[in-house]
Amino acid sequence: PAAKKKDRKGEKHKHFVPDPKRVDAGIFHVAAVVGGNFYTEPKVDSQGNANGEYFKDFGFQGGVIFDYDYSEMDENIPLCLRGGFFYKYVLSSVHVFAFDGSARRMFRFSESADFGLGLGASAAVWYRSVTASSPNEEILFLPSVYLTAGFDFTPFMVEFKTLVNRVGSDSTIMGLELYFGFRL
Repeated sequence: PAAKKKDRKGEKHKHFVPDPKRVDAGIFHVAAVVGGNFYTEPKVDSQGNANGEYFKDFGFQGGVIFDYDYSEMDENIPLCLRGGFFYKYVLSSVHVFAFDGSARRMFRFSESADFGLGLGASAAVWYRSVTASSPNEEILFLPSVYLTAGFDFTPFMVEFKTLVNRVGSDSTIMGLELYFGFRL
């Protein structure tokens, strides 16, 4: 019986030894990105009701993107999982802290160039400071969905996003974002 226990322990331990040749998580990349954005947001009156007009403003942003790129593996699975942390300044008084995640369909052109189309979601905290056009200080949690398209030219990358943060009668918030990055 004691010999059987040792064999069982040895068998169990054997299953936890990783295979160094196996890559399940894709090829990992990290990129530092900067860019610009354009957002539209409804104007509201002193009671918080939308008045049918929209703020339209350009802003800037920066962040870090993390990729698990399966298309670079030997199996050439055309998938890339992308996530990122970002700071965005939009609409002349809004500071946004966001986490994004997307799944992208990859199209490889060469060893160092590919194109990706994707769908993703974002969780963001918007902090609006008091200005002449924004009489109230606010902190909002605004999740969003977005479509993304971008090129990766090792070691550079370009990505375009179109986001919808909120949809409703006179209350839709939409954004366009463009990132330029360098893969570290």
